[in-house]
Amino acid sequence: MRHVSWMPVVLAALLLALPASSQVPPPLTWVDLGVRELGLRAQLVSSRTDEDVWLIASGRGSSSQVLRSADAGRSWQVDTKASRALERALIASSHVTIDHLVWVTPEIGIAAGYLGARVLRTTDAGLSWQAIPLTDNPWVYEVERAGKRVWLCGSSGHILRSDDAGASWQELKGSPFNSDDRCMEMSFLSPESGWAVGMHGSLWATEDGGTSWQRLSAPEQAPLRDDPSSLPPELRHVVRLTALVAWVQGSGGRFLTTDGGKTWHSKPTAQSEKDAVLAVSRTPGGQQVVTVGPAGDGVPVEQWVPFLGESEGVAPLGENTVVALGQRGLSTFVSGQLLRAGPPVGKGSDVLTPLEGIARKAPDAWLGWVGEQIVASHDEGRTWFRVGRVPQSPLRALAFLKEDTVLAESGAGTLLRSDDFGRTWAPSTSPLDAYDFALASGRTASAESPFDCVLTTSPASMKVRFDIQGCFDSYTGVISVKLSPDRAELSGERTVEKPFELERRTISRGEGERIVRELVAAATRQETPLGCDSTTWYTATIEWSCPSGRIKKGTVELRAPGCGALTRGTATTTGSAAPDGYARALGIHQVTSEVFAGASH
Repeated sequence: MRHVSWMPVVLAALLLALPASSQVPPPLTWVDLGVRELGLRAQLVSSRTDEDVWLIASGRGSSSQVLRSADAGRSWQVDTKASRALERALIASSHVTIDHLVWVTPEIGIAAGYLGARVLRTTDAGLSWQAIPLTDNPWVYEVERAGKRVWLCGSSGHILRSDDAGASWQELKGSPFNSDDRCMEMSFLSPESGWAVGMHGSLWATEDGGTSWQRLSAPEQAPLRDDPSSLPPELRHVVRLTALVAWVQGSGGRFLTTDGGKTWHSKPTAQSEKDAVLAVSRTPGGQQVVTVGPAGDGVPVEQWVPFLGESEGVAPLGENTVVALGQRGLSTFVSGQLLRAGPPVGKGSDVLTPLEGIARKAPDAWLGWVGEQIVASHDEGRTWFRVGRVPQSPLRALAFLKEDTVLAESGAGTLLRSDDFGRTWAPSTSPLDAYDFALASGRTASAESPFDCVLTTSPASMKVRFDIQGCFDSYTGVISVKLSPDRAELSGERTVEKPFELERRTISRGEGERIVRELVAAATRQETPLGCDSTTWYTATIEWSCPSGRIKKGTVELRAPGCGALTRGTATTTGSAAPDGYARALGIHQVTSEVFAGASH
């Protein structure tokens, strides 16, 4: 792929100095429109050799696919033969997953996960796979290798070992784990010396390859809850750097030992680490590890910070390259620098085209356009890839809403909406979109709420229908406010455990306006990510009518997962929402619950 190397850097510095809603015409930003995303979701990444990186990925309604990269993750192509070989090995079973792919040699690889009482093994670099039986039937959480000796462990608590590069397996009778306190991860410095951590916060060491284990003093973690009967915090990750220096991470924090596990020091994640690059480092014993930031050049091993994530999420290549999975796809780090980030993409055409405009939401969320084509960047403009097309062009501007929702304004003034970060587009149908676009694009002078006429003209009305749908909760209701010049009328009903009817009553004009203002404020407040998810969904439908105004009559539908903090009268629902997260549907439910609570007293 041919890029003008200094142009994205200059553009990045310019854009990051501007407000998030800024639109910038980029006369010197050129992109290769031949670079397209492959539409596959990466599950794990593994380096077969320093020149051959494998990606196991899945698409909508498709089985696992094998993608391979020969340029350190910059571009990928589907390996049809390898994909078919893997599919043939899995076709006898349904509901299986491959969570680990470990290469013992460039020809010998082991695939494990939720595969029943077996692992898959190849001896011809993935052209064919054989099922190797296990004496156990675990969901494999970890595959660890030292030389040609390989261990695996998982949901059963048993530890299995292979001394012949995965050709056969034996269950180690001395496993300290069980189906309750499960083995979560292992780290071996040699074929004999290793540590393992458990689901209930236990830490174990072996000096004979796993035949026997001795318990070590694990770091003291804060309990998950105040309830004394609750389970202890788990340990999820362990990385040994030397016989004395090791790190563990669990639900209660991150810890370092420099005396072989006798004492532990809490090591909370520093702010500088959040944006740090991943690097390849060599331990004093010659082992290759992935670290957060470079760890060479004389830095004492006690000061290294190893990568403490899922092992199948990183692939070190050679001495200076790491390919890693992340929220936005794949990132490639070379010599302490981020080279590219984004989903798996194919090779480009080497034909460069200048962009007509760029909008940014965050460092990892930029969109640009040229004609009808929308392109995206997840690395501050370093690299771009094609995502979708708008049905109308030219475009004037793009504006980001919450999560992956984007609005686009065409040259004719038509507003378009995408809910998948620019991949698919349709004309806007929500009366709130024009208001949100005006705010998000910085046109605050034209930001007029579609509900404004309810408070400025009479007679006017607003009705809100709301409900909750979930496995453990259901709730429906409606509130209606009718405003006349000198009074208001309030009515409604809701069903939680038993029906409750808010009898039609006459209230003051001021009280009616207060209720409408609270509903409008909840429906127009800027939404921010909740930082959580739920199987319960809150919906709200707002209907309004008035005699005059920009929009005299309309309907707005809102929806959100029920995992934010919310009070409904006497019932309370709480979740793990981000402190500043907000969803309009939850806000509407909050207001309606307060109206009913006030009416019940």
